[in-house]
Amino acid sequence: MLNKKTFFFIAITWTAIITYLSLASLGTIGNTIKIPYKDKMVHFVFYFLFVIFWNLSQNNKLIHKKTTIIILLIAIFYGIIMEFFQYNFTISRHADVYDVLANSFGAIMGLIILMVFKNKKTN
Repeated sequence: MLNKKTFFFIAITWTAIITYLSLASLGTIGNTIKIPYKDKMVHFVFYFLFVIFWNLSQNNKLIHKKTTIIILLIAIFYGIIMEFFQYNFTISRHADVYDVLANSFGAIMGLIILMVFKNKKTN
C-alpha cells in the first residue's frame, strides 16, 4: 500500500491536473469521440478521484468523519470555484451548473466508495 506522502503527492498532482484542464483552452481535443454527456462523466471522475486521493493522503488506516466531510466540502467548493473561474477568466470555456452537479456527485460517490472499502477492510 502506498504511504501518506505518496498519496499527498498524487493528490496535489491531481488537483493541478484538474485546475489546468478546467481552465486551459483545449480546442478540439476529445471532440472526435461522440459520447453523450462525456464532459459530465469527466467531471464526475475528476472529483471522485479528488476525494479519494485527498482522503488517502490524510489517513491510510481509518476514515475520520470530520476530515472526510471537510475534504468533501473542499471538493465541492473547489468545483464551484473552477466553474466561476471559467465564467470570469477564460474566453473559450464556460460555466455550467450541470458541471457543478457532476463534480459534487463525483465527490460524494468517491467518499461513499472510500467508506465502503475502508469499512470492509476493518471488518
